[in-house]
Amino acid sequence: MALMLTNKNKKDLQRVEDRLAEFCERNTALKEFMVTTFPQVKLLLQHVLKNVVVEGNVGEGAERARKTISQLKARFTVFNKNNNKKVDVEPAHSQDTQNDEKISASDATRIGKKFAMFLLTTTEPSAAVDSWLKDNKELEESVTDNIWFEPMMNTIAKELLKKSNLGLKWRVGLGAGLSIMDMITDAVVINTYRASGNTAGAYSLMAMIGANVSVQLLFTYAQNKKKSKWVILREFAFVVTFLKPGVDAYRVATGHEDKDATLSLLVDMAFGKGTELAFESIPGGLLQAYMFINSPEKTVFLLISILISALTTGFASALISYDMDISVANRKEVPLFYGYIKDSNTERIITFILQVSECGENVL
Repeated sequence: MALMLTNKNKKDLQRVEDRLAEFCERNTALKEFMVTTFPQVKLLLQHVLKNVVVEGNVGEGAERARKTISQLKARFTVFNKNNNKKVDVEPAHSQDTQNDEKISASDATRIGKKFAMFLLTTTEPSAAVDSWLKDNKELEESVTDNIWFEPMMNTIAKELLKKSNLGLKWRVGLGAGLSIMDMITDAVVINTYRASGNTAGAYSLMAMIGANVSVQLLFTYAQNKKKSKWVILREFAFVVTFLKPGVDAYRVATGHEDKDATLSLLVDMAFGKGTELAFESIPGGLLQAYMFINSPEKTVFLLISILISALTTGFASALISYDMDISVANRKEVPLFYGYIKDSNTERIITFILQVSECGENVL
């Protein structure tokens, strides 16, 4: 059954279209781009700004779009000022109608709608834009000579990720949720081992958890040593409460900038996950599996704890590989190594699921 828009939603969408038209009209580079190269860019941006994976409530998408346009106006004004209030656009296509035929209104709508899924399956805003452009070759060819287009889309992606009701919350919630769930089950398993007289198993798990926390605290201090003691204490609190995976995912996804950090936020997140894998998830899962096999009492909870450890290990391992590979900076610096994950959303989802299952299976 077709979705019917309410009067309120129609008005919201109309206000978005009006503000977008005003934005396009006031920016010389974008206006010239529309005239000489890509007449349907406004329609494309309209669907990008709605940021809807599945068509539904237009009102929510319109509200996100209005806020993003406001942010984009300010940043694009600064960009124009830094270029002497004029962005030069190569007029080579002024007499060429090939792009007009190649990117029609339906093509612009299709390409614009695909942007939301790239935001959902990508950690960094710049990586989402890069993959979106590569997945739509006709668009990539049209914007090649316009150096301002990709930075503009990076700003849009960053603002949309901050306001996303799905992608960002999913990444942050799942990362932190798995880590906390794994820690809770480990704590119950430790108590179970002690109650049954298996003190060696209990102390071994406690040592693994302590080693993980200790190494993460040391690295957190090294990462934030240039900052005030209160900031360092706050970061320590994220570590000991096991919220660090969620905080790291939020910072990377929203394009958080930290000039005082020792390493990039992506490396910081990867190191945190790697530490958890090396000192807790993998050895802890193997120890619990060994104890379960040799224990005369095989309870359902002990089996669930092993499965959660395997899932946490698989998810963290796959996410490290995934995030490092789709990073635009990494692909530019080491193109022979990074880039094995394709730019299509379908291929990315399949690759990630296979990575999670393979890594989790290896632990078991």
